[in-house]
Parts: sequence; C-alpha cells; structure tokens
Amino acid sequence: MSDEVARYEINRRVRNILVSHNANMTKISYTSSNRSVCVYGSLCNNDNSDFNMSSVRALVSDLINIPRVSAVQFDLDNWVIVAEPGELIITKGQASEILQWGKSKEDPFL
Repeated sequence: MSDEVARYEINRRVRNILVSHNANMTKISYTSSNRSVCVYGSLCNNDNSDFNMSSVRALVSDLINIPRVSAVQFDLDNWVIVAEPGELIITKGQASEILQWGKSKEDPFL
C-alpha cells in the first residue's frame, strides 16, 4: 500500500472513530503522517457537552488500535491525554493548568 493511500485510510478511520463516539467534528481536527496521528482542538459531544472520562478512554483506545498507527498525540483545549506505549494518562482540563511531577506553583523553577 502506498504511503498516500495508507495516510488516506488512517484519516478515514480516525474520522469514523470520532463520528462513532459522537464527537463534534466542527471543534476537533486530526492529521496523520508516518504512522502517527495528531488530534487537536476541543473534544466535546455533538450537543457541545463534555465527554466523560470513560467515553474519552474508549475513544482513545479505539484510536490507539488503528492498524499501521504507532503513535497518537493529542493537543486538546479541554483534555490532557498522554498515550505512550504502556502508559495512558487522561486528565480533564488544559495542560497549562496541570502541574507535572507534583510540583508546587510556587516552585521558582517552573
């Protein structure tokens, strides 16, 4: 399968998964390249309500399991999702609101 056909097929599958989970397609975008998928924007339902944690987990699981995809990256306005091999972190909110490694906001090295 050519790279262009594979990319088209991956994008088609990503769209089908997002639609099947009732994601509002006017608020979320995606792209694929070299066996990687990037999802960005705001993740919300068709009625603009927020996803719940189990729905996000199911959506991420479906995206991770797309054939010929080795990495899925997320840059969402309303969820922080880290999907690495052997690790899945999902947190509601923006990345700027979440402090990594348990650091305090008063830490002078932040």
